[in-house]
Amino acid sequence: MLPASSKIYRYFFFIVVVLATIYFLFLVREVLLTFFLGAVLAYLLFRPISFLERKGLKRVWAILLLYLLLLTVFSLFFSLAVPAMVVELNQMAGILPDYADQARNMAKSIDGMELGKLTPVLKENLNQIENKLFEGLKNFLGGFYSFLGKFLALAFSPILAFYIINDWEKIRDSFLGLFSPSFRREIKAVLDKIDEALIEFLKGHLIIATFVGIFTGTAAALLGVKFPLLIGLVAGVADLVPYFGAFLGGFFAILIALSESLQLSLYMGLAVVIIQQVESNIITPRIMGGKLGMHPLLIVFALLAGGKLMGIWGMLLAVPLAAALKVVIQWAFLKMVES
Repeated sequence: MLPASSKIYRYFFFIVVVLATIYFLFLVREVLLTFFLGAVLAYLLFRPISFLERKGLKRVWAILLLYLLLLTVFSLFFSLAVPAMVVELNQMAGILPDYADQARNMAKSIDGMELGKLTPVLKENLNQIENKLFEGLKNFLGGFYSFLGKFLALAFSPILAFYIINDWEKIRDSFLGLFSPSFRREIKAVLDKIDEALIEFLKGHLIIATFVGIFTGTAAALLGVKFPLLIGLVAGVADLVPYFGAFLGGFFAILIALSESLQLSLYMGLAVVIIQQVESNIITPRIMGGKLGMHPLLIVFALLAGGKLMGIWGMLLAVPLAAALKVVIQWAFLKMVES
């Protein structure tokens, strides 16, 4: 039996190795992004493929069947929804130059004031606000286009996912083989806890984001706001980022409504508030139920750090990675205390 000090050093060494590995992956993140997405895709598809295997299908055929189903779904989506969203994006690009005139007209109508009676300082501030709003909208759309471009450019990740899933047992056994038999059981227990936390987070978050996207887009369509499909898509994708995503998606919807009229933007803002209240007070507690066990401050810190290090991908992956790291640190700390 190892002395207590040796066990502490062993656990400390394990934590250092994990942190060093994370740092190395960060340094080569641009190269490994495709591989990482392939691993994430393999992780997401492993359970349905295992289900098909239990029904009697061989793994290769189960993978191919699931890929065929996903390809059919995406084909229907791109053939039905994407053309409409492309039209909306082109229409939006065409009306961007008109936003300044509409903002000035709204300023004239507020309390019967005319723009010419405003003081020069107020005029200058109004112009600055307009410029900032337009610049922010353009940057948002540019970032959204960039995100879609990277997503489409990483089409190689399903091929990597195929090999990962097909050779999953070999990969798992090779990793566990790095540790002693007694330590191997503990590592497997930690990985099972991480797997449980991540699955609960992913399932719940996808359901919540889908709810927000559908209802925000539907509200925009019912109110007569332009580009409801685009508004719903942006709201749903943005909601994948905890805390900040709901604000960004709602702000985008209100900004589009504001380009038409102040009254419409108020109605859209009210709809966004109602949807977010239902999400945060009814949907999220029922679905998530505090399953991650992470304090909101820790989640906010993870989001800010992820955004700083890896941009939008970092914000999307920050919370699940933080949850996994939390499980590892808790396990290591408990082992050191027991020793």
